[in-house]
Amino acid sequence: MKKVISIALITVFILSLVAIGLTGCFLFKTISLDEAKTNLTNAGYEVTVMSGDRYLEKEDAISSIMAHELDNYLYAVKGEEEIHIFFSVDYASDNIDFMRIGDLYSGQNNEVVYLATKQARTDAGF
Repeated sequence: MKKVISIALITVFILSLVAIGLTGCFLFKTISLDEAKTNLTNAGYEVTVMSGDRYLEKEDAISSIMAHELDNYLYAVKGEEEIHIFFSVDYASDNIDFMRIGDLYSGQNNEVVYLATKQARTDAGF
């Protein structure tokens, strides 16, 4: 009986490791500018991409972001759905606390910060 329980526990442990291994890869996956742009364009969004410097020149730019923190900015809109994606935001986890646009949902994916409606977030590939 002890042998059967031991084998069952080892089997559960190994299956758990396999499950974590298969799904864990997605935890560290980041999205690239090209991938987000392609996903949103294919979903019918009007996509605008600009450099970080150009974004920070806009009147409505988020003032808590510094020029050296932002490489690229992507904005996409389709009807009521919209998304703002900030690529290569240094200290993204610190900046996300200060980044707000209306009532858009905010999230982080490694060095990418996004503010979006739920559907736009899904369409972008987050």
